[in-house]
Amino acid sequence: MMPRRPIDRFLLRTLLWLAPMFVLWYVLAPLLLMPVAGWAHLVLSHLFPYAITAVEQQGTTVDIVTRFAVAAPADSSAPPGMRGQLVFTINALKYAYGLPMLLALTLAAPTAWGEKLYRTVMGGLLLLPIPLWGVACEALKTLVFDMDSTIALRMGTTPLSRELLALAYQLGYLILPAVAPILIWAALHRDFLGELVPRTRLAAPPSG
Repeated sequence: MMPRRPIDRFLLRTLLWLAPMFVLWYVLAPLLLMPVAGWAHLVLSHLFPYAITAVEQQGTTVDIVTRFAVAAPADSSAPPGMRGQLVFTINALKYAYGLPMLLALTLAAPTAWGEKLYRTVMGGLLLLPIPLWGVACEALKTLVFDMDSTIALRMGTTPLSRELLALAYQLGYLILPAVAPILIWAALHRDFLGELVPRTRLAAPPSG
């Protein structure tokens, strides 16, 4: 039995669309993450040229190639004391799960297919900065907090900048990927939101 209220029908359609959208997103993830890796390379290599030389995509992950040299691990086959270029990997997929959420919400809204396509493209473009933010903040967080103290020193951070970086990382990891697709969808579907949100009427004050 179909729900009677518009908001109930919309929520049911959203739930039905979520699973296939997540499957499609996971299958196409290497392709969808290409612009994220490209923009991350452009931003990080230009804003921090003394620390990061490249961001290279490897499927659903990105390799952060730095200018720092580190000693080879003791359990590696490299000769003792040998140093190499520091490269570490970030899972970019964990910052991009907002896209299937946005797609499910858009497909569930009762709009024409032409409108769905337009709003999907616009929403995807508006959502692009979110995984870019997450990858960039994790790359900087790794260099400042997770690596040798000499690397953090060479990054030139201050106590305030470290606090801001930690806040930006938490924002990009915990909040933005989940909240941004809902806000973007709401901004692109203000007409439909008027049907979902119950309208309240102010009663006239009693006379006398």
